[in-house]
Amino acid sequence: MQAQTGAATRLTIMIKKIFAFLKSRIFLINLAIAVVALPLLFWIIFAWMGSYTHHNDFVLVPDFKDLKIGQLDNFVEDKKVDYVIIDSLWDPKLQKGIVVKQDPDPGDKVKEGRKVYLYVTSLRPPMISMPKLEDMSLRQAMSVCESYGLIGYGVPVDDPCDGCIVKQLYHDKRIEPGTPIEKGQTIKLQYGKGENGSGQGISVPNLVGLSFRAARGRMLDLGLEWLVVADPGVKDTLNAFVYSQEPKPGRDRKLITGSMLDLRVTNDKSKVDSL
Repeated sequence: MQAQTGAATRLTIMIKKIFAFLKSRIFLINLAIAVVALPLLFWIIFAWMGSYTHHNDFVLVPDFKDLKIGQLDNFVEDKKVDYVIIDSLWDPKLQKGIVVKQDPDPGDKVKEGRKVYLYVTSLRPPMISMPKLEDMSLRQAMSVCESYGLIGYGVPVDDPCDGCIVKQLYHDKRIEPGTPIEKGQTIKLQYGKGENGSGQGISVPNLVGLSFRAARGRMLDLGLEWLVVADPGVKDTLNAFVYSQEPKPGRDRKLITGSMLDLRVTNDKSKVDSL
């Protein structure tokens, strides 16, 4: 009990000393100095950081759009920014070698010396492999040309194959499938007039190697029917490949409108490539 009383007395004395110190002249002077010095110190620090990082110094991003590549160096001389060409895009409708997109956008505020990333149109069209259009319908061939970035147009010729492409021509010479060719080039598509009116029938089209989606479009164009047998494991018949057909293809073999073709399709492209 006596020990507890002594501890309480010492605690009381300590609290009184703390309060006495807080009321002392020395503490109040130090407190006043701290109240004035700390804000001043923070102001000095932030002012120095703003000066060091040029916090309020910026330039407006100029508009590079439609400038030619050869004009860029002179254009940025007094703009306080630099540029980097990071990609080229091919668009036959636009002038070659001009800026079509930039990052950051015109008018954005950036630090002096910032690089502006530019996208320009290609000076030359990209090269592609010429697709195989022969034996397709004109409609399909035109669609394939468009997807490859080529310009196709049809010219009717005397041939029993009704509406199918007989020959694909570039500069009036046959171009082999797989031949490198620039995008945007024009391909002449010679398609047969057909002989349905004379009773000679439709030549059996070659559907082997086509996806069933493409083969179906070809048969619809010719007014033919079909029966499809899919290999085991084929779930997406439309995107499977035709590797066998009956009757066999040939311009000397004729069908009448409404005739049926038996097609076998597979997911295994090697079956087609080995034919």
